[in-house]
Amino acid sequence: MKTIAMTGASGFIGQHLLRHYLEEGAHVIAFVPDPENMEEYKKYPNFELVKAFFEDFDHLSELTQTRDIDIFYYLSWGGYGKATNDYAAQIQNIKPICDAVAEAGKMGCKRFLFSTSFSEYMISEHETLSHNAGAHCNVYGAAKQAARVMAHATAAQKGVPFLCVAFANTFGVGDRSHRSTNLFVHKLLRGEALDLTEGIHLYDWNYIEDTIAGLVLAGEKGKIDSVYYIGSDRRRPLKDIVGEVRDILAPGVEIRLGTYKEDFHVDYTSVDVTKLYRDTGYQPKWDFKEAVLATANWVKTLDWE
Repeated sequence: MKTIAMTGASGFIGQHLLRHYLEEGAHVIAFVPDPENMEEYKKYPNFELVKAFFEDFDHLSELTQTRDIDIFYYLSWGGYGKATNDYAAQIQNIKPICDAVAEAGKMGCKRFLFSTSFSEYMISEHETLSHNAGAHCNVYGAAKQAARVMAHATAAQKGVPFLCVAFANTFGVGDRSHRSTNLFVHKLLRGEALDLTEGIHLYDWNYIEDTIAGLVLAGEKGKIDSVYYIGSDRRRPLKDIVGEVRDILAPGVEIRLGTYKEDFHVDYTSVDVTKLYRDTGYQPKWDFKEAVLATANWVKTLDWE
């Protein structure tokens, strides 16, 4: 039986990962700030639910008797939306992950996986340098990178094997947010025109089931000290992605390109998009149309008031 620890288990990706391991029969301990929202998972006999906020991450080992953790998945983060470029809010995320790494060492953790974001690789529209050559413009992404580097160094000091994943734009059933992916689908279902940027830069939409498959493979088979990009098997201009979603859900609805100015984009020249496949055999399996239709059925159930 695997022993899995998680933070961020009550989030979109976290709940899917939690369900995967519980249904597999693993012993899972979830450190969450809102255990009252996790009632549906208490039916699993090997589920251990622990209430913990960021300020508790420096004594996680005292909150459970569980030891010999096979994989610790760190999916927590605070500060989205308007706080994306608020450095004071973003910097608050760095100490908790370092605390969690140190505590994971005390719990005999064999592998620690941190989730960063494709935002780490965003650069300015007019930047002449690549991200890997020093270009930065997104505070949230920069904080993710800083947290990753600090946690990795802490892991080396504490003897905790460490690796990282960077998620592409994950969409699908279970996402209760009003992020752009859900918003586009919602508007199309209502027959409303979409206001977009020029849509010329590359983006990547990955269905949640494929993201979880990649995350599990990285956690279980990924090489220590690696950063794995988890995305689909193709990157496309945003206008092409949204255009295909429109053609699936509401052919003929207008997409008004250039309504907004795109001041930044993901520098995919700085991302190794095939490393996860090379090291673990990962391959996304969901057909895009089927994924969009499943997401549309889910979006219909959300409260948009």
